Amino acid sequence: MPKTFSAFMVQFIAYACFFGVIFVLSTSPAYEYLKPGQAEVKLAFKHTSQREEPCQEITPEELQKLPPNMRKPKNCPRKRAPIYIELLLDDNFLATRTFIPPGVSQDMSTFVYAKFSLPAGEHKLTVRMRDSARTDNGFDFIEETRRDWRPGQGIRIEFDESVDRFVIN
Repeated sequence: MPKTFSAFMVQFIAYACFFGVIFVLSTSPAYEYLKPGQAEVKLAFKHTSQREEPCQEITPEELQKLPPNMRKPKNCPRKRAPIYIELLLDDNFLATRTFIPPGVSQDMSTFVYAKFSLPAGEHKLTVRMRDSARTDNGFDFIEETRRDWRPGQGIRIEFDESVDRFVIN
């Protein structure tokens, strides 16, 4: 049975209303990624922290007591230290985060990802990281930079394990 002109018009109006709603919802409300006058810092890297306890040497007498397939000269615990990071902006705390290594034994590389917003302008940014089980509250890696950040600019902080230092782009 052929469709009539009125059926095509009803279908056209229904589609027009549907696409009109889609168009309105896709253009408003406007999405702002950052507030005006803000810049963003992204901390993103993968890092294997140091072991929580040092490896222990096994004496030759102890090695002889072990089955042949378990005779290793060192006994190294698997658990790794958590990664503790501090971000300071003009010597004031911007953020502190602790990242626990994944895995059943907490022995895998840790994926660090965090984002923070900061006011645009010239600032001194300090990144400090502790990846060992040290008890003196010191830091194993420290990087400082002074830059002028534009509104809407994104800054990426990575850790280069080949040279053991932070890279700020």
